[in-house]
Amino acid sequence: MVRVADLESGNFWKHIGMTTVVGVDGITRIQLTVNENLKQFYGNLHGGVIAALIDSAIAVAVNQQLDPGEGASTVEIKINYLRSISEGTLWAEGKVIQKGRKIVVAQGEIKNEAGQILAVGTATFMVRQMA
Repeated sequence: MVRVADLESGNFWKHIGMTTVVGVDGITRIQLTVNENLKQFYGNLHGGVIAALIDSAIAVAVNQQLDPGEGASTVEIKINYLRSISEGTLWAEGKVIQKGRKIVVAQGEIKNEAGQILAVGTATFMVRQMA
């Protein structure tokens, strides 16, 4: 099983500024503060950053349910962008819908500080044995 700290220590997470926060409810969420380096030319958060944030939140949820010695990789993801995002702190959370021996289906969402849902996604992960 890959630990949340292992995911968070990756270069990409550091590069865009994602961090994990465990809430009082015990759910691990990913926090990201929008900055100019993450925006596209219209001044909104780049769609790829939004997709990466949802994918990462789902990965956290999936990896917390794996057995020792297992890892999981995204094999498919679908994102619905519901609102444009130009500023503020974002919170992303993932949830496993179904875990099989080899395939995990999960969903995630991004909310702003006011609790508005800004984007949602569904992903399929393939479970594999880690070396």
